[in-house]
Amino acid sequence: MKLFSLSSAAWALVAGLALAAPARAGDFVDTRLVFIAGDDDFQHDAGITVPPSQRPDIGDRAGYTEFYDARDESETGRESRTHLVLHKAAEGYFPGLLTEAALVLELDHSRLLTGDPRSLSDDGTYLRIEKAWGEGRLEVLMMPFDSDRMRLGWYWDNTWGGNHVFPTATLVPGLQLAWRHTWYGVHVGAKTARQTFVTRDLDERNGQIEAFYGVFGGVEGGKAEGGLRGQVQGGFFEKGRNPNGPVRGKRVDAAGVSARISYVDGLPFGPTTDTRLYSADPLTPWNVFEPAAELRWRAAAEVTYLTQVLEDPDTTGGTEAEPGLALAIYGRGELGNGRLRAFFLHRDLGFLFFNQPGVLRRFQALPDDVDTTPEMVFGLGYEHHLPGLHLTPGVTVGLQQPAAVSNQVPNAGIHQPDILSGRRTAVYRRADMFDDTGLLTGYFLPDDAEVLPVYGARFHLQLDLAVGFALLAEVTLLHDENRVLLEQDALQVNSVRTFDDPLTVGGAFMARAEF
Repeated sequence: MKLFSLSSAAWALVAGLALAAPARAGDFVDTRLVFIAGDDDFQHDAGITVPPSQRPDIGDRAGYTEFYDARDESETGRESRTHLVLHKAAEGYFPGLLTEAALVLELDHSRLLTGDPRSLSDDGTYLRIEKAWGEGRLEVLMMPFDSDRMRLGWYWDNTWGGNHVFPTATLVPGLQLAWRHTWYGVHVGAKTARQTFVTRDLDERNGQIEAFYGVFGGVEGGKAEGGLRGQVQGGFFEKGRNPNGPVRGKRVDAAGVSARISYVDGLPFGPTTDTRLYSADPLTPWNVFEPAAELRWRAAAEVTYLTQVLEDPDTTGGTEAEPGLALAIYGRGELGNGRLRAFFLHRDLGFLFFNQPGVLRRFQALPDDVDTTPEMVFGLGYEHHLPGLHLTPGVTVGLQQPAAVSNQVPNAGIHQPDILSGRRTAVYRRADMFDDTGLLTGYFLPDDAEVLPVYGARFHLQLDLAVGFALLAEVTLLHDENRVLLEQDALQVNSVRTFDDPLTVGGAFMARAEF
């Protein structure tokens, strides 16, 4: 009850600020309200499958998110949330100087109703200074509370260096200095975070809150509005000290590099919703479909290589650098009233567990005697707008090889007990680096089972009733031969894992308002 009161009081204060004075062009509320009813799995009830599926009801649920959803953004579009932006921009006293500042807060309505203190949070409050020189401009960006929008990489699911790069920090301010020109650009930046200092040595900082640092930068060349463009970024981050016994107090340092090459023909790349300074422009309508008189398209390929120093499980007291690799190829095309998008992702376990290090044990690298499978996802979507009817039908199809880790069959002798026989495999169905906890949770397959590809498709129909107000209906099909049931054995003593029917059928109706 106390948490709910704190959240309610905080929101009341925010609402009071918003209503205290007439709204100006730079002060706006970006709100999305969603009513959703349906069932992500009509064939099963709660407590049987992973993830669990309740009977049909009203409200969002994790099972509505498929492996091909929300890959280039952090939100699915089903969240009811509000952004409050109090913005001020003014020309400086010196020629070509512009100053800007904005308070950016986010209210998550589902968290508010459960009393979660994170229901109201900072979402990128910033101060910005820009000085123009000829065709170029110098920009200083300062984020005093939350710098998660300062990231390395470009495709959201393959970005890194956000707040979660510091595993236990709750406050990660940042600073970035950039020079931007029509044909090229360069930027450098830094972040700091306060975390517990852990060491086994005689250090007076042991157990105290200490500051840890991260530095990053990048260069780019080519015209952003059309043609070929290349970009390279790199960074180094102090992630803290290792808390594990044999290596307690040893540094957990991480570094990486990202590179992208892109081509634009009439459809430029821009910052994503999650990396621009605030998520929406109040002067831009939400769901206005703009037809393309001629074909316009864009495509890109990017690669990220990361490394971090973790405990070596095969050497007592030793450490090793665990690598992580991610690839992304993606593009989008528009012609007339049709839109086509496609993407391919490859992410290994070293990359997926970069934010919260340790697949099998926290802050420990993978041992040599395990096999790993990277996550690979392909998605293709098409939608076509019918302006006379205000209808937009669409279809999305996807193929996923889930990430997994499995141990080799133990050598425990001829009469080894059953618990030591057989290969154990843990599968990470939805490999999301940026969930609430930052942790990935795997589920086990039956012994000696192999990880198999997952296929999915979704058919949706959207009816626009007005600018910013739409009704949506969707049907989702999923074929996943990795689905597992927990059942009692013949003696009704132990729970055993068995494979379930791989076909899942789900559906939902939504009403969504955005303003």
